[in-house]
Amino acid sequence: MEPLQAPEGDVVATHPATLFGRVLAVLMMVLPGAAMVWFGTQVSGSDADARMPLLAGGGTLLALGVLAIVQQNRSKVVVRTDGIERWGLRGKLWALRWAEMIELRYRAVKIRVYHVIPAGTNIHVTLTDPQGRKRRLPSNMKGMDVLAERVADQQTAARFPEARATIERGEEVRFGKALILDKEKISVRKLFGGYKSCALPDIEKIAVEAGFLRIRQRGKFLAFGGGSVGAIPNVFLFLRLLDALIARSATIPQDREFSVRASVG
Repeated sequence: MEPLQAPEGDVVATHPATLFGRVLAVLMMVLPGAAMVWFGTQVSGSDADARMPLLAGGGTLLALGVLAIVQQNRSKVVVRTDGIERWGLRGKLWALRWAEMIELRYRAVKIRVYHVIPAGTNIHVTLTDPQGRKRRLPSNMKGMDVLAERVADQQTAARFPEARATIERGEEVRFGKALILDKEKISVRKLFGGYKSCALPDIEKIAVEAGFLRIRQRGKFLAFGGGSVGAIPNVFLFLRLLDALIARSATIPQDREFSVRASVG
């Protein structure tokens, strides 16, 4: 197998890590470590036996806190015209071109305090290269919703010509075990194994609602099939292929809020 080539195109955007990780490192490690070291220097007399454990524990926490802050300072994702790069404490950790992203999995989860109060959204994007290695984008990047949309759009555009040509040859395109698409029909996995099919002209609506892909068949009360967006690899490629095959918009609205309104579960 040929080695993967790193992207070399112009830099489109750089997404550094948010401040949250650094603030957390200060609160959970640096400040407690400094307090332990200070108390260790104040110990004397009958409590002298506690001096070394306090100094050792405090010094360890301080070192780990500083290391975490340095790591977060260097953590970033660089978007190029032909791919992306992931940078961390050891420099460039990995790089992947759009065309070499064989599989993309996208999952967005709303965070709620006490299951009631909205507290933001965590977006998880995992990429798989031709060698089967998984590359995860950290969910704490600044502008993560924009980054996820860029990656999904570019990966979909890079994979679309090959997938469309496969369908035009009369072959099928599989999206994991969840969905199969060909020129005439969609097939979805049944609950207890096997697949059921729906002809493309019989599709009434396909939408992404609350993090789930829902396929409705004309004249049927219950949804024909679908599943969690996060469980369907290349789900955006599937939606774009459907748009091309049925020649009408059947997927996510163009004015969508990518992570919050359309694909969040």
